[in-house]
Amino acid sequence: MKRGRVLLAVILGLLGFALTLSLGNWQSRRAHYKLALQAQWDSAQRATPIPVTASTVDEVPARVPVLVRLTGRFQHRYSVWLDNRTSNGRAGFFVVTPLQIEAGRAVLVNRGWVARNPQDRLRLPDIGQPAGPVSIEGLALTQLPRLLELGDKLEPKHWPLVWQNLDFDAFEHASGLRVARFVVQQTSRTDDTLERDWPAPDLGIEKHRGYALQWYSLSALIAVLTLFFGWRGWRNLH
Repeated sequence: MKRGRVLLAVILGLLGFALTLSLGNWQSRRAHYKLALQAQWDSAQRATPIPVTASTVDEVPARVPVLVRLTGRFQHRYSVWLDNRTSNGRAGFFVVTPLQIEAGRAVLVNRGWVARNPQDRLRLPDIGQPAGPVSIEGLALTQLPRLLELGDKLEPKHWPLVWQNLDFDAFEHASGLRVARFVVQQTSRTDDTLERDWPAPDLGIEKHRGYALQWYSLSALIAVLTLFFGWRGWRNLH
């Protein structure tokens, strides 16, 4: 009877050791994956921008993040103001405007950040609207960072739209424009007052490393306790 209990305790200890070790390995793999993403992001920002035209625009999503150069006309009437975006502790908006590169085809461009009007929250700031053909450079991304959104998305009633998050399908439905499935985070200068001090993405690499260390520590503790108490229990059987 005692021998059965000792064996059961050892088996449970070994299972706990295997489980915590596998969780530590999973967190380590996530950290390595995020490191690779960070390296890809850094490499993209240092690379020479690739020109994107109407014939190559659909190839970009498979290559993001990638630095691109686009030429077209901003359709300012279809700008979307993404609310509750902060810069250095200040509340404001991201201004996303479609850049039309051919008839009926556009790329959404995050042109930059602007502070909210502190006296009138409903009044959108004057940011300047570059007219005529423009050539811009920026980092092509799959999507912009999303914020927690409560409730259903309201149907747009008038432009410019103030949204919490950017939605490609909703934008196409509201504007009638066909947009590429990526967003360009503009880095080049144009004739406006927007700020483009884009922070590096926080991929949570240190968080994964910390979790991995915790799981490995727990795994080592379980292994030591299993060996100690298993050896002592087995010795007491004789």
